[in-house]
Order: sequence, then structure tokens, then C-alpha cells
Amino acid sequence: MNPLAKEHLTLTEYQQLEEETNSRYEYHDGEVFAMAGGTLEHSAITANVVSLLSNLLPDNCRPFESNLKVYVTAAKKGLYPDVSVACRPVDRMREINAITNPILLVEVLSKSTANYDRGEKFWFFSQLASLREYVLIEQDSWKVETRYRESADKNWEMAYFEGEGTQVALRSFGLSLPMDQLYKNSADF
Repeated sequence: MNPLAKEHLTLTEYQQLEEETNSRYEYHDGEVFAMAGGTLEHSAITANVVSLLSNLLPDNCRPFESNLKVYVTAAKKGLYPDVSVACRPVDRMREINAITNPILLVEVLSKSTANYDRGEKFWFFSQLASLREYVLIEQDSWKVETRYRESADKNWEMAYFEGEGTQVALRSFGLSLPMDQLYKNSADF
């Protein structure tokens, strides 16, 4: 990841940059990094996750796709997960169009982002007291990894799911996502 500019931007300048360029950037304590586009497979899996969650979540919770920013105050990071889930009341950071209290975050992995999503990005997100579950979905094979904790002071527990016919358990909401529905139409176009 290379910074867009050498100078440090304030949060206000960061928001202005996104608005003026109509582009998305991650914010890392003053440095900004341009977000790359995704593949057809990545987009299909992300859309499937949002659709599935929309039908399964309780009425006071909703999924958001990758255009919603999550701000991690403790790390001074503005990040874009592929899918985020928040429940009412949603804590918003209006000055940069972000939320600060997601319960569930999902990343669809690509070769170029897998290490970052599994490592540093997870570390940043894990500083959110609200976060209960972090889900990593491989885009090139039917594999899903979940990381779950009961509360911010508990350790993360990991689970792995693989193959057709498998149900991916999301402990944060006590529901399951059918693997075949996660990957539906992801390689058909």
C-alpha cells in the first residue's frame, strides 16, 4: 500500500478529497491510500452476502456494502470493509460519512489483499469494542474463515468452513449462511 500523498491530511481534508475525486481512500492517521477496484467474482460474493444478511438479520440491524466507511478511533483509521453490519443505535461520524460501531465485518479476499485483510486490517478493526465477528471469504475457492469474540475483553475464536453444502455459522447473530448461496453466480458470467 503506497500513500497517495506525503503530507498528512486532517479528517476534514480527507473527506474533501473523497468528495472532490469521487473516489474511496483508506485513511491511516493522516495518510491516505487509494482503494483498488474488485473483480466480478469479488463483487458477486459481496452482493450475495448483503442479500443473504438483508433477509436474515433482525429488524434493528442491517448490512451495508463496501461504500460505507468504518472509522476506528483508537487507531485513527478510516477503512472500507466489503460488508459491515450495524444495529440501532448506529454511531456515526458524520464529518467523514463513517460508522464506528459495526458488529460484523466481512472481507472478500483477493490475492493482493488477503494478507492485509487477515493481518493489519483485522488488527485495526479488532480495536472496535462493538465488533463481535470478522469473516474472511476466499473468492477463488469455497473457503470461509470466521473470527468471533463474545466481547471486547475476550479472545478471538476462529472457525473454518469449506465446500458445497456447508453452512457458515455466524455466531454474532446466531444464523447460518449456505456456502452455495455465498458463491452463487460468482463464476457464471
